[in-house]
Amino acid sequence: MKKLLTIAALVGATSLSFGQGFVQFLNSSGTRFSTNAPASAPGTGFLTVAAGTTIGQFYFALFAAPSTQNTISSTSDPTLNGWTYVAIATNTTGGGRLDGNNSDAASAVNVPGFAGGVTADFAIAGWSSSIGTSWAQAQAWWSDGSHTGSQTSQGYFGINTSVGDNISLATAGGPYNPIFGTAAGFLHGWGMSYYVPEPSTFALAGAGAAAMLIFRRRKA
Repeated sequence: MKKLLTIAALVGATSLSFGQGFVQFLNSSGTRFSTNAPASAPGTGFLTVAAGTTIGQFYFALFAAPSTQNTISSTSDPTLNGWTYVAIATNTTGGGRLDGNNSDAASAVNVPGFAGGVTADFAIAGWSSSIGTSWAQAQAWWSDGSHTGSQTSQGYFGINTSVGDNISLATAGGPYNPIFGTAAGFLHGWGMSYYVPEPSTFALAGAGAAAMLIFRRRKA
């Protein structure tokens, strides 16, 4: 009896795993991410990250939503309410490339709450490692005002608003569909803006330094 129950449990677990949905979480040379160069004036355009960039310099979070939702507030809102966190990835040494599949194009990431055979929409957020190495840290960086200059943290941050539409999820074993592509309905390349402290932050820092010097001179 116990053996039968064990076999039944294993069969159930196997069926459940095959019922889960998977997608590939990596991009190609035609869907690279970019950043605006710090030396460039804001709004002058974005530059694709050069090849040879150190792995782990950028991180990316993948999100899914029912195909009927297909909404995202804006690139300045990192809350992504209504979207399900799927997985995190980092950049490769290829220019503007990322891989969340452990560098294995034959593997894929599981999309929680979505079964194989259904379709889903996808969005992605990206940021530099100076901001953090997890989505929670990236959100905290934004929430505490670092991007507006209340902190001295600097880094790139961006959310892809070109939502991947109706991408079909595969069951375990594949073949797996990519979420990136140049055709309609897929996520295309996107840019991340560079945030620096506001001038007022530098002014306050300068005033503080001047006050310290005056205080030391008076004390001497």
